[in-house]
Amino acid sequence: MRKYKNRRKERLNIPAIILISLILFLIFGLLYFLQANIFPLIPINGVVPNLFVIFILVIGLFGNNFLALLFGIISGMFIDLTYGEVVGITPAMLCLVGFIATWFDSLWSKDERISIIIMVILSTFIFEFGAYFIKSLVLDFEIEKGIFFKILLWEEVYNVLLTIIFFGVIKKLGYMMERKLKRSNMYSVEL
Repeated sequence: MRKYKNRRKERLNIPAIILISLILFLIFGLLYFLQANIFPLIPINGVVPNLFVIFILVIGLFGNNFLALLFGIISGMFIDLTYGEVVGITPAMLCLVGFIATWFDSLWSKDERISIIIMVILSTFIFEFGAYFIKSLVLDFEIEKGIFFKILLWEEVYNVLLTIIFFGVIKKLGYMMERKLKRSNMYSVEL
């Protein structure tokens, strides 16, 4: 039997995207507050986690490319305008993380904790390495490999610990987002 996709499957579910976007903006605000005010008080070996990498990874895994890129750009621009030396690097790297997350979704299971941990490790590495490398080119400074990899290691550890602790919440909110976005896209016609 051949399956034909209904035309509705190709359309964006605009009301669901708006609702999910509002919820994601609230989550972004909470994460920004935690990143700026709480986690600097509890660093691990002088390093704080990068909550935005995990945030965009989850959007890419459970949402879609559109939301991952949208929130990658919005989050990255906000972060760069607030803290960055060069505007544009953080949004580009967060968009890359969001795009790669949709690829990870096709490779690994979102239900397994170890899969999510591996995705967090790879996403954190890609984000931090890419941002550091691009900044070294733009700002013309020499890459300090030893210091960079030490900081990266502790950031990876912190991100993984937070992922382990909040795995249930991540999974629950992720599947809620996935159901809302893909509810109207579940129709197919068998002939």
